[in-house]
Amino acid sequence: MADDALQQAIVQDQRYLDAFKSATIYGVAGTNGSGKDSLMELLVDKGFYCFNTSAVLRQISNAVFQSTARGGNETPMGRVGNAFRTAYPGGMVELGLLSWWLQCGVLSADLWPKGLVIGSIRAVGEAERLKQVGGKLIVVDADAHVRFERLSGRGRADDTDTFEQFQAKEAAEMAAGATDPTKFGMAAVIAMADIRIQNNGNDIEAFKASAAQTLGL
Repeated sequence: MADDALQQAIVQDQRYLDAFKSATIYGVAGTNGSGKDSLMELLVDKGFYCFNTSAVLRQISNAVFQSTARGGNETPMGRVGNAFRTAYPGGMVELGLLSWWLQCGVLSADLWPKGLVIGSIRAVGEAERLKQVGGKLIVVDADAHVRFERLSGRGRADDTDTFEQFQAKEAAEMAAGATDPTKFGMAAVIAMADIRIQNNGNDIEAFKASAAQTLGL
C-alpha cells in the first residue's frame, strides 16, 4: 500500500532520525511484575514524556480479539506486538519515537519534556532501534516469587495465573536464544541492558528513590 511506503520513508529518513539527537531517551525492559510501570511513573514525575507500549497493545488487542492475553508470540497481545515489529524497524519503540516526533518535535526546545521514556521493550529489534537513536536501555528485575505476588494483587484479568502458568508465560516471552527482531526475545533484550535495577522490596517509594539515585535524577 502507498501508505505503508510513506510510513517506511518517514522512519528511515535521516531528518526523522536526527530529531532525536538532542533528546534524552530511555527504554525500559524487564521481567513481568518487576516494577517497570513504577519506574516509568518516576520518570514522568521527573518531567519525561512516557510512551507505554503495553497500554497501546492492550487497547488494540482488546478491540480486535476481546482479549488482552499475553505470554508469547501466538497470544492476542503477542500477535499485535509482532505485527508492529514486522512493520517498523523499531517495532513498539518506533511507535514511541513517532509519538515524540509528532507531538514534541514541532515544539521549541523550551517546551520539550525532560526526555522520552518508552516501555516496555520485549524484542531485540526494539532494543537495537533504541540504541540507534542514542537511547539507553534500563532493565528492571526482581525475584520470581515476589513478582508473581505483585501481579496476583494487581487485579487484571490476564494476571490470574498459578505460579506455574506465570512461569510458562514468562518462558515464552523470554524466548531464550531467540534473536528474531520481529518476535519476543526478552532474554536477549535483558542481556543488552545499559543500566540494571533490582526491585525486590515492597516499598514503591523506596524503589523510586533508589532508581532516581541510580539514574541521577
